[in-house]
Amino acid sequence: MLLLFLSACGERSEPQAATPATSAPEAARTNAPETGTPTPRPSRQLAGPGTVCGELQPPAGGPMAAVAVSAGRADCRTALKVFRTYYRPGTPKQGSAGVATVGGWRCASNSAAQANISGRLSSCQKDAAKIVADVIP
Repeated sequence: MLLLFLSACGERSEPQAATPATSAPEAARTNAPETGTPTPRPSRQLAGPGTVCGELQPPAGGPMAAVAVSAGRADCRTALKVFRTYYRPGTPKQGSAGVATVGGWRCASNSAAQANISGRLSSCQKDAAKIVADVIP
């Protein structure tokens, strides 16, 4: 019996990767909530000034735009959604600046001449947060 103990201690077993067939059901059991309530989604993270959230194509063949947080803090997914909605032809706009409120954000666009000088196509503000759509050179 001592010999078996020594031979068992002398063996070194290397960890083996779990196969998907055995690890997936086990992971589902481990991560599944026992109470039957849905797992909460992670909260959206707010981006600060200077954060580029993504790119979008304004309508009418305009130049590609980079959507960024200019002031305050904003959620990037929301910023992109606000500009996509603002740029839709069906979104009602007022005046030469195309002023519109989208999801609580007050948006306006620069004239073509201003956009050529500043590089800024549009901006939207909500409380202390400001998001912008700038021309990608």
